[in-house]
Amino acid sequence: MNTRTVLFTLFVLCCVGGAAGYIQWRVRATPAPASGTRLVDPAGPDVAARRSGAHIVSLSSRADAFGRISVATLDAPDAPMITASVECERSHFAKDVGLCLTLNRDTMTPRGYGLILDRRFQELARFPLAGLPIRARVSRDQRYAAGTVFVTGESYEGDFTTRTSIIDLRSRQVIADLEQFTVERDGAPFTKVDFNFWGVTFFNDSNQFFATLGTEGHRLLVHGDIAQRHMRVVTDDVECPSLAPDERHVVFKRTRGGGNGWQLWAMDVSTRERWPITDDGRDVDDQVEWLDNDHVVYGMVAGPGLPELSLGLWLSDIRQGAGKNQQLYAHAATSPSVIRQ
Repeated sequence: MNTRTVLFTLFVLCCVGGAAGYIQWRVRATPAPASGTRLVDPAGPDVAARRSGAHIVSLSSRADAFGRISVATLDAPDAPMITASVECERSHFAKDVGLCLTLNRDTMTPRGYGLILDRRFQELARFPLAGLPIRARVSRDQRYAAGTVFVTGESYEGDFTTRTSIIDLRSRQVIADLEQFTVERDGAPFTKVDFNFWGVTFFNDSNQFFATLGTEGHRLLVHGDIAQRHMRVVTDDVECPSLAPDERHVVFKRTRGGGNGWQLWAMDVSTRERWPITDDGRDVDDQVEWLDNDHVVYGMVAGPGLPELSLGLWLSDIRQGAGKNQQLYAHAATSPSVIRQ
């Protein structure tokens, strides 16, 4: 196995956190009683009031409310209102609609479900997932969503692959698999048997997107067009991109030699100039969300211990003069979505 294959394997292991053990723990575990966390009605007036202004929606990593959807104001992110919602493994939300990727805890197949949720976090539709949820994204205009899962047994070079679906939120249907899109590189058709796609981030018009294409150990940034079912390679060494609201910058993950942990980088979309914004080797297993055009928030494991103690939301300034920086934004949370009215 060559070095690039090893690095990609490490990426998958990081995403799933040890797939077999994780599945057994999440599927077999019964939810702990909410002895220390008060769960509120997700469709109730308290949540509606909090959602009426600028707020952040995330998933709780508290032991007695793991995966529950929580809502906090931007000026008090560490004081969330945690709802008695469905439990999500990954999620992303816009103003009136969201995507929750959840495991199937009742039967062996399908492995999970993608749930389209309304503004009150009530289910509008569901579709089957072929594997472990690892990424979710909703376009800002609420037209499309993207969900990525980790699937075993379909790779030509190992025992892993990813599958990324595009969902039309108006029809509430899966309309495409990114592996069905054509790809070009340097103006010529580009195809390999080991293509894997993940980390979709939408432009403001929602038809266009960036994503990561993994092939032969490389992580390529691709620019996609949903209507044309087409992607073109933009540059190399970009993983899990997230596009700023003003579309001027992308923040993404990179690994260093040996594949030990992750580092967040920013890139100017026009010039492709890049610079690191966090220290090397941090365990960032999230696709960043933009608080504003200069700051991102993301889930990060800061140390050993139970998720409610070690997994939280962190904040970084992406501007070049800020250097490598990260500060705690909210405890016991992951999968952030920033929503401004």
